[in-house]
Amino acid sequence: MKEYYCINLKFKNTEISSEIFHSHLYVSDKEMYFQIIDNEPDSQIDRNFMLSKGAHGLFKDNFEITETEVALFLDKSKIYKTTSFQSDLQNTYFTIYVSKIALIFPNKHKESINEGKAFLNKNGLKVVNTFYSYFTNFKDKNKFSISRMNGMSDFYETNPISFRPELEFTSNETRGSEEFTVKKIPSINYKFIDSDFEKAKRSIQIICNFLSFCFGIRIFCEKLTYRTEEQIFIYRDTSPNNKTFVSDFTVIFYHLDKNCNIQKILKTGWFSNYLKNEQKFDKAIDNYLHSREVDLSASFLLLFNIIEIFNIKQEIEKFEFNEFKEENFNKAFEIISQTLENEEEKEILKDKWNGLINKIEIKPLKSPLEETLNLNNIKPTDFGYSFGKLKKTRDKLTHGSVSSIKEKDLKSQIFCLRNITLRLILANLGLKNDLKNPHYP
Repeated sequence: MKEYYCINLKFKNTEISSEIFHSHLYVSDKEMYFQIIDNEPDSQIDRNFMLSKGAHGLFKDNFEITETEVALFLDKSKIYKTTSFQSDLQNTYFTIYVSKIALIFPNKHKESINEGKAFLNKNGLKVVNTFYSYFTNFKDKNKFSISRMNGMSDFYETNPISFRPELEFTSNETRGSEEFTVKKIPSINYKFIDSDFEKAKRSIQIICNFLSFCFGIRIFCEKLTYRTEEQIFIYRDTSPNNKTFVSDFTVIFYHLDKNCNIQKILKTGWFSNYLKNEQKFDKAIDNYLHSREVDLSASFLLLFNIIEIFNIKQEIEKFEFNEFKEENFNKAFEIISQTLENEEEKEILKDKWNGLINKIEIKPLKSPLEETLNLNNIKPTDFGYSFGKLKKTRDKLTHGSVSSIKEKDLKSQIFCLRNITLRLILANLGLKNDLKNPHYP
């Protein structure tokens, strides 16, 4: 790949400068950055930019590209680091590091049309390895091989794409070397018929979120290719926060009866259910994984919030009265109004009475959060605590009464909440009827 691409750009904030600057865009799997060239002596544009409002915001909010050697898709690319002027033999430049860019090239050879590949972070090996057997050399001790597990070579349908996890292999073999190593790279191969780049990328993101939830570890796409008959997109995400997640739970499959492994669960309708409430699932799964990366109090609140995310909206129900309703309410008012010492206050009581009747007509609402769990076949007591106890703890933590809760008790309640929220997410993904009895041996 070319060392850098030439890009002309200008600042949207004309107080920094109204000129057009030449820059070099460097792209690698580890980092992406623009070297903005300014050979004017004593220039202060680097300092002015770094002190400007929103300098570490979105690239498109700070710069306008006026000319480019390569087509770019900047996909909410954020500026996460800026370095001051440096010089080489030819130019003086300052550097801005950006998080997400897709380079777009013509598909000259018309290869792999309507196909793509997503390269995952190292955590993805936990998923992809399950689709393969171990390296073997049983027949020929000088020949090593690895193959997919039986029945795990199909593509899984998630409209608008179909996909399957796959291993890529690289080696460090060089001519004359005595030995070399093979490296496994987790990936997702996908196909599509009618899907633009953004929809395909979003589908891969949802798949990664779901796999992260299933295997209890952060899995994300670091690099993505997307090919149509005319174009090839090569997208990278080098956001620094991608390297900080440490969550690691056990897999979720022991909570399910029929869909008790990755091959089976990928064939369910989980994807279509996810699409119905994308923001809820994004937030709930992030909360679930993030709860392992924070202190106990924050962990509890993150997990409890998942119940609030899926909180049901209850319909208001009214009592059914017979034809004597109005007559009997009037009689009741007359009886109560007779207890007034001041007859002039009867009209004031009448107004209040009418409002009271409206409230009486409505059936009392059940606890919406507890009802959310009941409707999803989840009983908190199966995991050690009543919902009332968990809610009291939530209220104490919300109001800052952390010291009133013993650490040991808080840990066991968190364990209870993890089981509850895991099953709640599964239920909303369409697997409510597949939840295993928690007391099943």
